[in-house]
Amino acid sequence: MKTLKEKVILVMLPFLTVPFLAFAQLNTVCDIVNLVNKAKNVFAYLVYIFAFFAILYSAFLFLTSGGNEEKVKSARNALIWGLVGIAVALFASYAVQFVAGIVGGSATTSCS
Repeated sequence: MKTLKEKVILVMLPFLTVPFLAFAQLNTVCDIVNLVNKAKNVFAYLVYIFAFFAILYSAFLFLTSGGNEEKVKSARNALIWGLVGIAVALFASYAVQFVAGIVGGSATTSCS
């Protein structure tokens, strides 16, 4: 008898929580679009900051190389990868608008 009572309670429990779901706020497509845009912007800013510090690091390596070819090569590589990071962040920020402009559509990045 006890196991039957437990089974009935377990079966009825989801139905008892349904009225509480009715009070939940509805999410719209605009909320999701805005969330994705905010995440994209935060990611782009982090990439910009990382690339900026990579360029500063390469400048430090250039200054402390003392004419050593290995250190100059390492500094040059750090500078190149810092610039590549900035280029990738810029491309990622504007890729959707670029593709939409080519195909003749419009890429809205926010909802009204």
